[in-house]
Amino acid sequence: MPELRIDIDAIGRNTESVAALLRSRGLDLVAVTKGCLGEPRVASAMLAGGAVAIADTRDRNLHRLRSALPNVELHRIHLPSFSEPFEPGDVTYVSNREGAEAVASLGQGHGSGGRKVMIHAETGDEREGVPMDLLLELATEIAADPRLRLLGVATNYACFKGKPEGIRRSVEAIARAAAELRQAGLGLERVSGGNSSLLWLLAEGHALPAEVTEARCGEALLLGRDALYYQPLPGCRTDACLLRAEVVEEYTRPAARGPARRLVLGIGRQDLGTGAVKFAEPGLSEVGRSADYTVVEAGEACPRTPIGTMIDMIPSYEALVAVWTSPYVELALVNRL
Repeated sequence: MPELRIDIDAIGRNTESVAALLRSRGLDLVAVTKGCLGEPRVASAMLAGGAVAIADTRDRNLHRLRSALPNVELHRIHLPSFSEPFEPGDVTYVSNREGAEAVASLGQGHGSGGRKVMIHAETGDEREGVPMDLLLELATEIAADPRLRLLGVATNYACFKGKPEGIRRSVEAIARAAAELRQAGLGLERVSGGNSSLLWLLAEGHALPAEVTEARCGEALLLGRDALYYQPLPGCRTDACLLRAEVVEEYTRPAARGPARRLVLGIGRQDLGTGAVKFAEPGLSEVGRSADYTVVEAGEACPRTPIGTMIDMIPSYEALVAVWTSPYVELALVNRL
């Protein structure tokens, strides 16, 4: 059975490095746990590493985190559902008046002053978020609703269509929007400038606008790299999440360049989706995958790989999210706190 090995200590150390990088610029880290299904032990490592709050997108994950970590600030960064009841966070993200009303209808929540919301604005990724020309109107409506408390604004980038060259425009756009809202008399405590893609700017020594107060990061903590150019981050390990799959067949097959040694691994699209993986053994390269199998070509320098051998891979974030969800992959948490 394929195995996903998660090094809790390595994730904690990655979090320490990312939190330190953000703190050096006066920014807080909100750790995102959707990539690990809201696993409380992973979330605890992130908090111990310096995260000030935990964010997730799924109701089941948020409920799990709430039960395990009752005193931790939770952010619901998925937009509210209208077809069924949803699990609110201590902070809930909205992008339209319908979403704001859905949150308000849940009641006051913990404490006083209304339920805390962050408005998600669209800054170039072409996914979710209120258009900039409608942001002031929405913010004014939320601020006037006694059932809600407008905490701040946020954006996301490089998750859908955002290209690397647009990252600075994205963060500058949300900073400019925050400044304009404040000039209009709306108090904002927080400005979330984006996700793990922002870390490339910081690692390269670039400054962020002064309005930005925090970043939401998940990929960087789990995989030790930024989400823009996918480069390792200073002080981070890229092998905290290791996927292992068994060789179930090995043959020499005809190929374009002559006979090639092919391995068939017992893991496929049903487990990985279409997310990329990087093989730990040099000389291995993926030929393709079907629902149940992944076909790998072994270069001439690769040692023989008997049937039953486990092949180690480092998943991309897309593959990690998929494989952590698969019931056909065994999860092994090692070096637990």
